[in-house]
Formats: sequence, C-alpha cells, structure tokens
Amino acid sequence: MRPRVLFVLTLLAGCGSRPLDSNCDGMCQPAGANYPGVGECNAGVCTPTYLECAVQSEVSTCDEACAAQGSVCVAGGCGGNTYALFASLSWCQNPEIKGPERERECNEPIEWQFSSAVKCCCEQE
Repeated sequence: MRPRVLFVLTLLAGCGSRPLDSNCDGMCQPAGANYPGVGECNAGVCTPTYLECAVQSEVSTCDEACAAQGSVCVAGGCGGNTYALFASLSWCQNPEIKGPERERECNEPIEWQFSSAVKCCCEQE
C-alpha cells in the first residue's frame, strides 16, 4: 500500500501549474505568468529571461540593456522574442502588464515607436 501512495503523490507533484525546479536550486528568475516558460529551470539550467526595465534615454539596443545589467542578450531567447515594449517605466515594472514583444537581433536598434521602456531577453547565470 505504501508504494502506491508515494506513486500518487509523485504524480500529483508533477502536475502543478509551474514546472518543478530541476536542480537550479531556486536561482532562476522567471519572467512571470504573462511569459510562461521564460526564465525557468530547464534540465538544470536557467533559461533566458526578461531582466530589469530600461528606458529609452539610457539604451538603444538590447545588447546595451543586458550589458548594463551584467548579462548578455539572447536574440529570440524569451519565447521566440528578444524584447517587450511598454508605454512607461511604471507599466514595465508592473508584473500584471504584458507589453508587445518583438523578435529582433540584439544589436538592432529597439523599435520604440510610442514606448519609453523595454525589458530585454538576457542570459541568467
């Protein structure tokens, strides 16, 4: 009887809404519910994630934005996208707001249009 109970508990644990941390020891920085799979642990390695917000007056490319945070940009590394745009810094910092995402090269100029803040896809340690 005991082995069955453990088996059922193992199955239930594997069915959670978030993937189990596979040997990343909680070190990954998931991008949040609006970006499923981004920044999570995959086979013991943290996948790229959207790091801190940057504003238009400070950066012109995601290479610059990631370097300013001590990281390296990953083109298309966050669910196939390189950055997410936001109308303002406060919107960018709000985890409940999802900005439009773009797939571009890291050294291409950010297409700001009417936006003033960005989250770029960067490597995690």
